[in-house]
Amino acid sequence: MVTFVFEMIPKYNVILTDSGNFCISMRQNGTGFIFLMVFLFLFNGEINAQTTGGRSGLNFLQLPAQAKSTALGSSHMTISGNDPGLFLQNPALLDSSKQDQVSLNLMPYLADTKFVNLAYANAVKRTGGIWAVGLQYLNYGNITETDAIGNVVGEFRAADYGISAGYGQTIGAFTLGGTVKFVGSSIESYHVRGMAFDWGGVFKHPREDFTVGFVAKNFGFLKQNFTGANTPILPLDLRIGLTFKPKYMPIRFSGTIHHLNRFDMVYNDPNLFFTYDINGLRIPRKVGVAEKLARHISLGAELLLHKNFRILLGYDHLRRQELRLNDAGGLAGFSFGVWLRVKRFEISYGRAQYTPGFGSSSLSLVMNLKKAN
Repeated sequence: MVTFVFEMIPKYNVILTDSGNFCISMRQNGTGFIFLMVFLFLFNGEINAQTTGGRSGLNFLQLPAQAKSTALGSSHMTISGNDPGLFLQNPALLDSSKQDQVSLNLMPYLADTKFVNLAYANAVKRTGGIWAVGLQYLNYGNITETDAIGNVVGEFRAADYGISAGYGQTIGAFTLGGTVKFVGSSIESYHVRGMAFDWGGVFKHPREDFTVGFVAKNFGFLKQNFTGANTPILPLDLRIGLTFKPKYMPIRFSGTIHHLNRFDMVYNDPNLFFTYDINGLRIPRKVGVAEKLARHISLGAELLLHKNFRILLGYDHLRRQELRLNDAGGLAGFSFGVWLRVKRFEISYGRAQYTPGFGSSSLSLVMNLKKAN
């Protein structure tokens, strides 16, 4: 696994693993649309996100677009709810519950960066499907520009962004969905732009609280306006998962297996994880198959205390193993939050712990725009 250090953010180094996690250190028509998604996924030609090793870019596409996802462990793509922003997790979640809903998600992220998500969904009367549009914007703020010897010569801005349009069609207990995204990254006059696509499907049991599904996220292509560096690769992620509620328990569970396209997700920092051979030389730590499998698992639980109030809990094993700073690890990899409904509004708060004593929070507001009966 590769890491990148971005020194563009004043006073911080931001270390990004190619699975999308971070550390910091201080320093100075509808059916036709779905068919198109399937076609692009199966017959992608020059679409280059399929590479599973090496660098990946635009990793903001892997961040959760709503507080509920943050609280439950980030990777889930079968969770229920009215938030239209869920289509950014899996377009197959575009069902009738998202009709005429709008959502806003605010996430003050690492080193004073800010991640904002907007989404709106409504019905397509002619087909019976649901369409949605969304905006994702990760703002790095104003950055001091210096010359080769450190003299300040000005300021510039940096940001990542994505504009999405999705469609979901429900047939019986099955929903299929697809999303097309115009994505990009801008640092001063340097730009990376491209198209990314998601395609997924879910099955919802007609009588039981049980959902199972899959999604292929972020296959597509990128182009850049500068030379001298390889064009980054989109963060492809194939996921399967389920959400279910035991009949007589006030708890709904979610489990997701992510990055099925890449088996070995282990990052072994040679300065932290090593042993010694019989000659006293350092050798990298060996990681077994069971641990490699566990790093693909994300778990979540909703405590259904009231029809208008829930407590949310989550755990991501990959995040814990990558970001814990010692053998104990504190709460790294764990997450929690709450969900509250007040009349036409739903308010969610999620908190994900990265390293001991440090994490990020997310706040979402969903509004039902339907006219009252």
